Amino acid sequence: MHDRLLDALLSVAKVRLVAALRDDRLGFPNDKDLRIFIPDIHLISEKRRREGNFIYASNYTDLLTTVARKLADLKAQAAANETIAVYQLGDFLDMWREASGADDQLDVAARIKDDHEELVLALLDDNLNAQFLLGNHDFDLYRWPDYTAWNRRYYLPDTSNAPPSVILLHGDIFDWVELLPDKIQDVFVFLFAPRVQPNEHNLGKMRDLVVQSHGSRSYRSYIQNSEPATLGAVQTGEPDTIPGRWNIQTAGSSPAQNLKFLESAYKCCAKANVDYDMDLRVAVIGHTHHARIATRETDAGGLFTLIDCGAWIENCIADGDANPMPNAQVAALCANEARIYQLGPN
Repeated sequence: MHDRLLDALLSVAKVRLVAALRDDRLGFPNDKDLRIFIPDIHLISEKRRREGNFIYASNYTDLLTTVARKLADLKAQAAANETIAVYQLGDFLDMWREASGADDQLDVAARIKDDHEELVLALLDDNLNAQFLLGNHDFDLYRWPDYTAWNRRYYLPDTSNAPPSVILLHGDIFDWVELLPDKIQDVFVFLFAPRVQPNEHNLGKMRDLVVQSHGSRSYRSYIQNSEPATLGAVQTGEPDTIPGRWNIQTAGSSPAQNLKFLESAYKCCAKANVDYDMDLRVAVIGHTHHARIATRETDAGGLFTLIDCGAWIENCIADGDANPMPNAQVAALCANEARIYQLGPN
C-alpha cells in the first residue's frame, strides 16, 4: 500500500524521500492498513499576513489541495478489506497569528477558512474523512461545537483489540514536558489514557499550558525554525528505490536538533505503557516543522521511534542542496514501515 500512495503522490507532485524505516518492532504489521499524516499547515488570511508582517504563509496550498483530493481518490479505490485513513496533525488554522485573544475565535476560524476555500473543502471532504488533531495554534477551537470531534491524540491500531502501539500527537505536549515538568502531571491522564476524555475544565488546563509554553512569541519572522530545518540526504521518491532504512536519526550519530523530543516522547510512552497497559512504540507528531525519523533502543531491548512529519510552512534544506526549499511533507505508516516524503510542484 505504500507504493500505491507513492504512485498517487507522483501523479501530482515531485516527490523526494526524506526518511524510511522498515522494522518489525514498529508494532504496526497490517499490510492492508495505511495511515497517512499531513502535518502543520498554519493557514491565515492573506490580508492578515500582510498587515501582521508575517514572513511565512502556508506553502503550496494549491498542491496540498490537489494532494488531498488525490488521497480521497485513493481511499475510494481501497478494497473492502483495506483501511486507508488520513490525519491532519494540528495547527491547520493559525488562530494566534490571525488575531489577538480579544477576537471571537469562531469568527476568526471562519475568516481563515473563507480565504482558503478550496483547500478547506478538500481537507474537510467527507470522502477524505480526515481526522484532525488540535495544535497549539488552533487549540481554542475545542470550545466550539463544530470542532468537538477534533482530538488531542489518537491511538493505532484502532481496528482490533490489540493494545495500541502508536500514538498520534501534535507534539507541543513535549514542550510542556520539557518546559513545564511540574504541570504535566495534571493533564497526563487526559493525554495518554486510552479511554479517558478531558472535560471542559481539563481542556482549560491544557490551554493554560499552551499559553505558558508558547504564548509570548510574535511569530512574525519565524514560527518554529529561525533557520531552515535540516533534512539530511534525500533521494528521489520512486517505488523501486525506497530502502528499508534511510536517513534515520540516532543518539551518538546525529545532531542534537535531529533528536528533539525523542527522549521526552520515549519517557512519556514508557510511563503510559505501565500506567495504562499499552504497548506504545511509536509517536507520530508535527509541531517542530522538522521532518525526520528518530529512534532509540528501549530499556527492554526493543525500539522506540519518533516520526516527526514536518510541516507545510517555513523552509527545509537537504544535504547537497544549495538553497532551502519550502516544507511540504507527507508521512505514512503501513506494514511495519514508516516513510516521510518531501513534495514540490511538477
